[in-house]
Amino acid sequence: EKIVEYRTWINAIVNVERVCFIDNFGTMTGYSMAAEKIAGVEVPKKAHYMRTILCEGGRIVSHLIGLGSFVGVLGVHTPMQWALIARERFLDAFETYAGQRIATSSIIPGGVRYEPTKEFIRKMIFAVDYLEKEFIPRYEDVFVDNPTLKLRTVGIGVVSKEKAIEYGLSGPPLRASGVKSDVRKDYPYCAYGELDFNVVIREEGDAYARYLVIWEELKESAKIIRQAIEGLPEGEYKTRVPVKLPPGEAYVNVEWARGCFGFHLVSDGGTGPYRLKLRSPSFANLWSIPKIMKGIKLADIPVIFASLYICQGDVDR
Repeated sequence: EKIVEYRTWINAIVNVERVCFIDNFGTMTGYSMAAEKIAGVEVPKKAHYMRTILCEGGRIVSHLIGLGSFVGVLGVHTPMQWALIARERFLDAFETYAGQRIATSSIIPGGVRYEPTKEFIRKMIFAVDYLEKEFIPRYEDVFVDNPTLKLRTVGIGVVSKEKAIEYGLSGPPLRASGVKSDVRKDYPYCAYGELDFNVVIREEGDAYARYLVIWEELKESAKIIRQAIEGLPEGEYKTRVPVKLPPGEAYVNVEWARGCFGFHLVSDGGTGPYRLKLRSPSFANLWSIPKIMKGIKLADIPVIFASLYICQGDVDR
């Protein structure tokens, strides 16, 4: 947050995406939208669709790591290996688009940095195909309706709907307690308002429910990517943003992989941010731990922690 005060509006992206490398497209999008509100510019429709494709690709990558980590705390490491194999397909697509696999700096104020190529689209479709036809059926057979997994997670770390709201939970942990809250649906941005997808919720509010929400959201993200690719319009992929933005401030929420991510951006009329304050979901979810873990067994601590889907970089930022 402090470092971006010494950056320009464009190169601050390098720092913003480092909030968490597991899904950096969401953070780049939120920051860029806030800068665009201050500048009073509208990005081209093609940029909206490209941001959606990249954000959902980042969500899938994050959810794959989340699923693998969740089962990993139980001492089973095969799920993470399967998740990493599927993740590589998406990183291949990101590398084709931006030249980098993880730190892409590909979403900027004004749109996206590069023109989407046919090769990028081909690799993204290949990644989604692998996810739907290879990873999901295999993983579901072994690590979803799994008796040992359910024995360790069902009824563990239960958070009621009322308590989830009181604790300020966000993302999959909130939706697993029956709260149908998703910025993509509630306040549509990018191309989300033009696409068909479901907000995944569960009512149980336990560790297993939080795991299942992440699992089902994989399928919804794949649907979104296919629709966005099919509807990707022709035209410009970015618009010019002034070197200096007018004085003002803006607040923007996006539905990051791990929950609602808020960006409060302030301009004093200079060449870069005067102030950036981030409302990160992992930081918010972290504070529920002392409440949820009262009276539990020691062996359940890693299970509950993994189910809250926390990214340490997001917390420490």
